[in-house]
Amino acid sequence: MSAIGGLVYFDERRPEPAILERMQAALAPYGRDAQAIRISGQAAMLRNLLRTTPEDSLDVQPLVHKSSGVLMTFDGRLDNRDELAESLSIRPGEVRMMSDSDLALRACLQWNEDAVSRMLGDFAIACFTSRDRKLWLARDPMGQRPLYWHHRSDRFAFATMPKGLLTVPGIPKAVCQATLHDFMCLLPMTGSESFFKDIHRVQPGQIVTVKDGRLEKRQFHRFDAKRELRLGSDEAYVEALQAEIQRSVACRLRSSQKVASQLSSGLDSGTVSATAANLLEKDGKSLMAYTAVPRAGFDGPIPPNWHGDEGPAAQALAAMYPNIKHRLVRTTGTSPIDGLEGAVEAMDRPPLNLCNLVWVRAIENQAVKDGARVILTGTKGNASISYTGLPRLPQLLIRGKWLNWLQEVTALHKKDRRFGRRRLVLQSIGPYLPAFAWRHLAKRSGMVWTLQDYCPAAPEFLERMQSRWRLPRGGRDPHLRPWSNGGKMRIHMLTGTDMGDYNAATNVAGLEARDPTADVRLVEFCLAVPEGQYLRDGQISWLLRRAMQGRLPKDILDSQSKGYQSADWYEALGASLPGVSDTIAGLRRDGIDRYLDLEQLETSLADWPAGDWEQPGKNERRFRIKMLRGLSAGAFAQKTEPSNR
Repeated sequence: MSAIGGLVYFDERRPEPAILERMQAALAPYGRDAQAIRISGQAAMLRNLLRTTPEDSLDVQPLVHKSSGVLMTFDGRLDNRDELAESLSIRPGEVRMMSDSDLALRACLQWNEDAVSRMLGDFAIACFTSRDRKLWLARDPMGQRPLYWHHRSDRFAFATMPKGLLTVPGIPKAVCQATLHDFMCLLPMTGSESFFKDIHRVQPGQIVTVKDGRLEKRQFHRFDAKRELRLGSDEAYVEALQAEIQRSVACRLRSSQKVASQLSSGLDSGTVSATAANLLEKDGKSLMAYTAVPRAGFDGPIPPNWHGDEGPAAQALAAMYPNIKHRLVRTTGTSPIDGLEGAVEAMDRPPLNLCNLVWVRAIENQAVKDGARVILTGTKGNASISYTGLPRLPQLLIRGKWLNWLQEVTALHKKDRRFGRRRLVLQSIGPYLPAFAWRHLAKRSGMVWTLQDYCPAAPEFLERMQSRWRLPRGGRDPHLRPWSNGGKMRIHMLTGTDMGDYNAATNVAGLEARDPTADVRLVEFCLAVPEGQYLRDGQISWLLRRAMQGRLPKDILDSQSKGYQSADWYEALGASLPGVSDTIAGLRRDGIDRYLDLEQLETSLADWPAGDWEQPGKNERRFRIKMLRGLSAGAFAQKTEPSNR
């Protein structure tokens, strides 16, 4: 993987080397192995490389094609190298001596912007043609690599991370208040706004073009919620999913060093790890798998229908594959606020979940110590391979298939203790109720949180941002109301969170994060599979459970609870309350109360339960979500606008 950046002028000026050098220095942590800058006329580009594939040893970016006047820089990994080479009439022997960036340049020379619709993998790319002074940027459809830009009439700058752009004179360092507001209100990311004022993100699957100072944006890829795949039998869907999973994992095993995986007790990471182990075993290689577990002897309360120790299920999976080298990772005593400033610095944004950040960083650091350069995840599995199929229930109702609906609800309630009758009825009728009726019923059932339950924003800030108009349907959490269209729901899940910044932060540790469940071909396949393959006879995620029979242990396949990551989070946070108090005082001193309700945070700190955590759901909202997300947002605002009253 690489960190890339560049600067293009639309007049006769040439980019100043000093600016590029500052940008490169800011991006250096993301690409520790090789750095280069190239200036060509009115354009300049840079690349900082983290070598993760064998072909990265051949990378000599930025690349210039003199006869066409094309200057290009590329961050990413191409998973269809052979297909691209064949389409470009490149001989097999020749393509083996080409880096992914070389292949990307050949594709751009052949197809210009249309090249990105032929590329598969995780990538961000910038291409400039000196003849017509045209620059275009693009990101892969799943947005696995980040790319940001700043535009004014005479100049355009871009970089992997906003910090690269902040080295360019004239680009302000200020918070984008709309994005910070939406972050604290649990709203999905929409549009091109970043967390920084006047710095925009290239959205996943988007091309940003600028020529003669004029900017245009267009989507080269959109997911289709209406497409449906019809196969001849239930078994045919199972075989097709197995083939898709194997392909998506196999193309992510190309590595110059060892491969690791995050292994939880869930279906997604279990599927990824089991498939990777099976494929690596054929080449005589092993997989290093890491599972985050609470402190030894932890038996504290956790929310209903969750389990606090994912170790036993992960160990059961590892026992099925002799080439898995499994390690339990404990973060005993590490507070969720430990390393918060470093996380904000690495991500250029407030981290979404500080508790998860603790074990993720611990796993990454251990994997690097053990010699890995690639770590596999299953982050997007909920929207792809392990989709539950629950939107089938309201579909059955609205289509008048009431007997089928009753049979499915009865079976689901009987087989899975997580689904009470009231919940299943609300799941079925919720999408069709008027907003006021839904809120009334859901509130009585505990399915709806008010904004005050989870949002740490200051009331004045909410009023200034006109929250009641930004929040859907009166301020409810949009994720809690059931959907009647599973395809639209999953597309909402896929596009509402941008993983690029998180993946870039993993590069700082010296690793490349790869998510097979975010393979665009796999995602499109899963979106097209009929709902009846996901929920059948009271079994959620029915398709994946059948596909992984005999490949995952029963502890994972038959589990009726989800892993509660960082189950002992409140112990470590409770031990660091004086530090939290100091942090809040620092936020007040720097005027961050213009964004955060610091009085509420101080009240929560004073009300910290003294050993009584028997209401894990209520405490989760107040402390794990509201307090920690407030501290995360505050740390970002404080770093970006210190003492800016």
